[in-house]
Amino acid sequence: MLKKNLYMGVIFLFAVLGSIMIVILYAINMTAIHQGYKQTEGIVEVVTIILIRIFLLTGMTWTMFRKWYKQDDHYFADLPLLFGLFFFILIFGKLLDLLFDLTFFILEKEMVLFLLKIRFFVVILTLLPMIYLSIGMFLYNLSLKEKHEKLRVEKHRDKVRIRILILIVLIEMIAIIMAPNTTIIGILLPIFVIPSLIIIVWLFQFAYRNKRLSQVNPLILTFGFSAYLISQIIRPLLQNLLGAGTTYIIIAEIIDLIIFIIIFIGFYLKANYESE
Repeated sequence: MLKKNLYMGVIFLFAVLGSIMIVILYAINMTAIHQGYKQTEGIVEVVTIILIRIFLLTGMTWTMFRKWYKQDDHYFADLPLLFGLFFFILIFGKLLDLLFDLTFFILEKEMVLFLLKIRFFVVILTLLPMIYLSIGMFLYNLSLKEKHEKLRVEKHRDKVRIRILILIVLIEMIAIIMAPNTTIIGILLPIFVIPSLIIIVWLFQFAYRNKRLSQVNPLILTFGFSAYLISQIIRPLLQNLLGAGTTYIIIAEIIDLIIFIIIFIGFYLKANYESE
């Protein structure tokens, strides 16, 4: 009970701090938001689809946290907690996307760069739970080989996993902080996101082949994250075809909405390996 309440307390604290950050950013840019809402064609549709995504993500987050809270034992590596964190952090990402879409054509380049950097920090945090899980699965796979016997000790494996995760986060965050303009930021994003998504796709494909992670449905998740990976790859092409206007944003958001519904179904349903 103590561990469960501690984890929920930390999550609540991050929710409060994240909400304060969002409120401050919206308050600072309120004039630009009002101006962008009045001047940007199709912005009502953009706001609507993003709010729908935020609403659904909130429901997904609540479902996964509730599922974890009902467990008898509670650990940080529990799948419902990790998946709940994934959806939870993504909510703040979509709130930032909404702010960015409302003000993109209004704000000065310096503020646009600042908001982009914050958004990409959130991207890194969003993928962390899945990367944490992927590193753990990869290290477990290595531990089955004789030359990596040390990794068979769970405490040692967890230490290695944390060190790798910290190294990845530090490299990515330093690169984002040092990025001098939006062009470099735009180059860094796929460099960080696409390899991360490839690792996540490998995780669920490996879990399906080896009949692991039975609490979820790795086959559906492999399909869902593969679709998400493809969507991230084709986004620049879609943007070049449609331009950086509201039409591109609406289509991209609708595609992501469908993909994340599939991903949530994969998280919610359990694998039925016995029938295979």
